[in-house]
Amino acid sequence: MPSEIQEHASSTPPGEVPAAAQTPEPSLAVMIGTNTVFGVIARLAQAGTRLITVPIVITHLGLGGYGIWAIIMTAAAYMRFGSIGVKSAFQKYVAEATGNGNYERANQLLSTGTAVLLVISCLGLVPISLWSRQLARAAGVPPQFLESAAHAISMLAVIMLLSNFGAAFEAIVMGGHRIDLARKFVTLFTIAEAVAIIFVLHFGFGLFAMATVMGVSEIGFVACCYVASKKVVPKIHVGRKYVSKTVLHELFRYAGSYQLVNVMEVVYAAIIPVAMLRVFGDEVAGVYALASRLQGAAQMLPEALLLPILSGGAKVFSAGSTDEMQRLIKKSFKVTLGLTLFPLAFLSIFGRSIVYAWTGQSPHALQETLWLLCITGLFYSFAHLSLVLYRTSGHALYDNVRQALGILVLLTVAVFASTVGYLGLLSGLAFSELIGMVFMIIAIGKTYPGFRVRSMLPDIGKLISATIAALAVGLALSMVPLPAMDNQRIMALVRMTIAIVGCVLAAGPALWFTKSLTRKEGQALLQVFVPRNFRAPNP
Repeated sequence: MPSEIQEHASSTPPGEVPAAAQTPEPSLAVMIGTNTVFGVIARLAQAGTRLITVPIVITHLGLGGYGIWAIIMTAAAYMRFGSIGVKSAFQKYVAEATGNGNYERANQLLSTGTAVLLVISCLGLVPISLWSRQLARAAGVPPQFLESAAHAISMLAVIMLLSNFGAAFEAIVMGGHRIDLARKFVTLFTIAEAVAIIFVLHFGFGLFAMATVMGVSEIGFVACCYVASKKVVPKIHVGRKYVSKTVLHELFRYAGSYQLVNVMEVVYAAIIPVAMLRVFGDEVAGVYALASRLQGAAQMLPEALLLPILSGGAKVFSAGSTDEMQRLIKKSFKVTLGLTLFPLAFLSIFGRSIVYAWTGQSPHALQETLWLLCITGLFYSFAHLSLVLYRTSGHALYDNVRQALGILVLLTVAVFASTVGYLGLLSGLAFSELIGMVFMIIAIGKTYPGFRVRSMLPDIGKLISATIAALAVGLALSMVPLPAMDNQRIMALVRMTIAIVGCVLAAGPALWFTKSLTRKEGQALLQVFVPRNFRAPNP
């Protein structure tokens, strides 16, 4: 396939400038970097608004009301069929079209996929809307919240039906390599939604008003993506005339398998928490949940990189440039290591102090839990990067096999949880992710024959050295004697702040001294963070 595309791409008549070259575009590295940065900003906005709104909701509705709201939010998440695997498949189709110019096929895939998704959404969400009261009562919603909860679920079912239909427009924006634009919309509506929820609670409204705010926010986001999609990739259209039976096989093969692997990920993620609670009790499950929350925060950066890699990789692969694809793979692994290693290493060293400063607690076995979860997180990041790179080629088998294998390993470990013990269960989780990482790296080697792990060893060694140097500075500064304080949590917070500042200040010199960044990588990084008006002009 790449050779055919390359031959097609090289068929431009001599002396004629290709259409893609007539308009200067930012480099792929800058595009991916910018999209990643705005992905992180969107995640921080979501985390920050929850941090503020949760106590306010509990104050106005009580802990029980917040529990009902959490159930409604969970139900709304499951109603978003289009926000799981199908939307990622749509994004890949659009990005592919920007590389090979075959917009007609992309139009057929998106239009047919949207029609199928709309039918599935109607079959699943219309009954929920009609029987929302019965569902709320079956879920155990107390009588004082039953009316508002039922109306909220009914209204959100209709809203999510429209949202699933509009998932294609978000995918068009992201597949057109403007993930930064989609994430700006997310950030804007996340903040506006939080402000509006606080406003309606202040004036005495309840669950239905909060759900209405959430629904209006969802419609506003879809509308913004619809308008932006017309400007970002004007050649992509979603319409009835593009619906075609000829692309159904491709949709079920690729988009359907993408959906399947996401469903299996949900099952996989539930195995360990359930086993923890059943075998070791709620206190141990709480320690694991707390450590997992910190691990998730530490992996915010590599997670934000995945969607930009999907768009960029699909464009490069469809253009047929083998060398460019090899460079993208190598740089993706290097950047993922840089974004993953330092946060997880920092958490493994300072995690106990972070938890104490945050909660005032220092649970038993927390340190060992953090160590094992940080190792697990490192394997997880590379496994998921490999999954995305594998998916850019259009293949759809090995990632499903890898996820099924992980479920099998975890279920086996969970069955013998009482025998292997708490740390044995966590070690099994790390082993499962290690197997998944090795399996997907082998899949990358088969998909892209020029890929060699040993070619990345020099960069890996440099980044490890830079990370150790930066952490050593932060650790040394955190041990500097400070004036005595009565509040030990504040003392822990001050030491953590000093450690973070020390690591950040030492990171630049450590990267320079170990030569972890090349000159081109440094220039690309500068273009990501420095506004265009402040950059030096290119000669």
